[in-house]
Amino acid sequence: MTKEPLILYGHSACPAVPTIKGMLSQTKVNYAYVNIHQDSDAAARVRAINNGNESVPTLVFPDGDTLTEPSVAELKVKLESLGYKVGIVAWALGNAWRILLAAIILFALLRFLAII
Repeated sequence: MTKEPLILYGHSACPAVPTIKGMLSQTKVNYAYVNIHQDSDAAARVRAINNGNESVPTLVFPDGDTLTEPSVAELKVKLESLGYKVGIVAWALGNAWRILLAAIILFALLRFLAII
């Protein structure tokens, strides 16, 4: 595991940032969060990484690799390649919106089936 922090670029309007933050925190990854709406240099860095787009979350790893809008699976693979163990709680935090959506759909389906 590396001691250098990775950098997580994001902003408060992005719904994916909290899940990525939760996954990183639960995995005990040393990271720094930078809000690109509050730091013009950071916004320029994100645009440079993403062909002019301010796509977030964008992660910059100590080894120089970057991930933009990564899936939970992509982030898990990268973190494990750096020596982190991504547990089930970290995975669940990373997939929180999917789990919630599945629960809502399942609840609606069960209610519908109970009516007919």
